[in-house]
Amino acid sequence: MDLEYISQNVVKPEWIDHNNHLHDATYYAIFSDSVVELFENMGFTIEYRQNNECTVFSLESHLSFLQELQVNERFYIDPYIYDYDHKRIHLFLTMYNEKDERAATYEVMMMAVSNYERKSMNFPQEVIEKFESYYQAQEQREMPPQFGHVIGIPRK
Repeated sequence: MDLEYISQNVVKPEWIDHNNHLHDATYYAIFSDSVVELFENMGFTIEYRQNNECTVFSLESHLSFLQELQVNERFYIDPYIYDYDHKRIHLFLTMYNEKDERAATYEVMMMAVSNYERKSMNFPQEVIEKFESYYQAQEQREMPPQFGHVIGIPRK
């Protein structure tokens, strides 16, 4: 786990919903912000994207809720690059609670998009190199059951 890329925070009172736990929509915002932070730490900043006519769009995502988070509870997000190519990056992020238990997971496929043409494009070479560097440096891990999970009601 590379601490340089781990997001840490605490559940704020305004994030709590009527069920008295972290609101489901807030999980998406937290994970989305963590992806932005990961890219920022890799040099793929908002400013870089604006200056290089390249951004990223989410194509598909899946969030699994595993443990409730309560107000003032600390948590951290551990990002993992599962795969990437010249146009796409497949990320799997895990949220851990203050007991180091898996609280939620977020899987997302993102694609490089031209700011001007609004069409897919290749990531700039220096961004691909950052992905490669991070990918090679991260610890290989066994993926949890939430990875690639398909939603469905089990039938006998």
